[in-house]
Amino acid sequence: MATGRYRSIFHTVLRADEAFPAAEQQLRSWLGEKGLDQHAFDRGMPKVGPAGQTLLVLARNAMDGTQTKRWQLREPTDRGAWVSTLTVHAPGKVRDQARSWFWLDVEFLGSPASGPHEQEPAQAPQAGVPRLARALLDAVDARDSLSHLRATPILVRPPDVDALIETICDPDRRTPALVASASSRHDFHDWRAMVAKSVRNAAGLASLYLLDPHATDQFNDEVGDSHGVWGGAVRTYLPGADPASAEDALRHRVLSAPRIEDNQGRAKALLAGLPRRLSAEARLPRPLTGLSRALLAQERPELAPSVAVERATEAFRAETDRLQSTLDAALELVAEAERTEDLLAHRNEELNALTAEFDRVNQRAESLEDQVRALRRRLVEVGRSTEAYAPADEQTILPTSFEELLERIDGLERIDFSGDRDHPRSMDIMPAASSWAQCAWQAVLAMNDYAEASAAGRVSGGFADWCKRPDPGAHAISAGKVGPDESETVRTNPKMRRERLLPVPPEVAPGGRAYMWAHVRLGGGAGMSAPRMHYLDDVKNTGKIYIGYLGSHLTVKSTN
Repeated sequence: MATGRYRSIFHTVLRADEAFPAAEQQLRSWLGEKGLDQHAFDRGMPKVGPAGQTLLVLARNAMDGTQTKRWQLREPTDRGAWVSTLTVHAPGKVRDQARSWFWLDVEFLGSPASGPHEQEPAQAPQAGVPRLARALLDAVDARDSLSHLRATPILVRPPDVDALIETICDPDRRTPALVASASSRHDFHDWRAMVAKSVRNAAGLASLYLLDPHATDQFNDEVGDSHGVWGGAVRTYLPGADPASAEDALRHRVLSAPRIEDNQGRAKALLAGLPRRLSAEARLPRPLTGLSRALLAQERPELAPSVAVERATEAFRAETDRLQSTLDAALELVAEAERTEDLLAHRNEELNALTAEFDRVNQRAESLEDQVRALRRRLVEVGRSTEAYAPADEQTILPTSFEELLERIDGLERIDFSGDRDHPRSMDIMPAASSWAQCAWQAVLAMNDYAEASAAGRVSGGFADWCKRPDPGAHAISAGKVGPDESETVRTNPKMRRERLLPVPPEVAPGGRAYMWAHVRLGGGAGMSAPRMHYLDDVKNTGKIYIGYLGSHLTVKSTN
């Protein structure tokens, strides 16, 4: 994937008859700002500039009413060409407020410039935020799930705080949310201008927000210390923030006010760097998948045999066949490129999730080391140094595969894996399989200890409550990884409900199936990259917890 690519994707509530004119109007103005021929654009002529600048247009109307149009501007240079591609897509069947999609790519294609020294790798030019992107963000109500994308930060006042918190916690968000706090060391008007400059390069790549002084206090009171932002700092909230989990806070980077003040150029690069990478490397939203191939593979009308005989010579037919064969080969290359890009995006999702999990585990290990040192010091102080350094009575050996995990679950008294074992086994081919299996085993051990305590009457709450306050020496996982229930959307959607109606023994449910809304998120990060383990807590009846599903994330709103 091109690291220098600028990619902005958002949806709007505009209908097709509103979205396409809006795009064309901004595109025409942008061409004029670049000194290119707007009249050629109006006439549909591809040549729009004296130095070989060309604008190609592709359009497709499907039988179900779906409309797609793509404009691609190529601006040649001595080393290649800058290619700017704007795609507007209006699905024929709309299930939510995403009536139209805008997709803007700008990248350099050609030979990258060499570094000052021959041993340095060549660097591809990096696209800045195009003026077309800013114009579109100002002209339409650009959205990414619950978040609003604007060219400049949205001012958040106290009445808007709850909506902002809902936005940062939204797992269906694709882009980061950059939230800047008020600074007590600066006049708010001046600070607002400084923040706007600092996040300028993230326009279209992230949603941008600035809390006023009162909203800053309210926001921090509501999200808590772990997920707050204060003192003029800017925090980058990745999708699916969980203020209830202190460990989740590690995913959301903070850039302090002094670092912004000391070097604004550096601050701009830092604040835009992660959103740019995530946007360029992410998988396309489902409505946009395969559009490039579909636009190129337009059906071509065939001439009737009698007309063809009259108009075409054998040489013309041969040339047509050759061109058709070349086009078919090109379409296959486009399809292969789309598959490769999707695979790379999927691998990047896994890598991001593993990185988040590593950060969490690393912090957890450091906290435990601090605790061990403190306990040892106290034991030594009271004359019990031998006990302070005695080896542990138990040692947890983590599994390295899901196959091994399933074998271990079979040996637990309080846990019954009642689901399809092929689902977890199929994940053993994934690069992150061992990490996921180890997370699952830690969760299962915690479930088993919880079930023992619950059966003995020592626990009044559920598994999530146990993880917040486990018995001394018992296993537990982060409560933020436990989802005691599903959203109302999942519960009321027929397809999503069916997916969570999972196998259980007849003594649990006469029909052999029960709804399993509760689940555990395995691995780091949020969203679709982390597998799920769905379970039914039946300790009060049969004395066991039943795991009905362990595998890839089941369907939710973001995958529907």
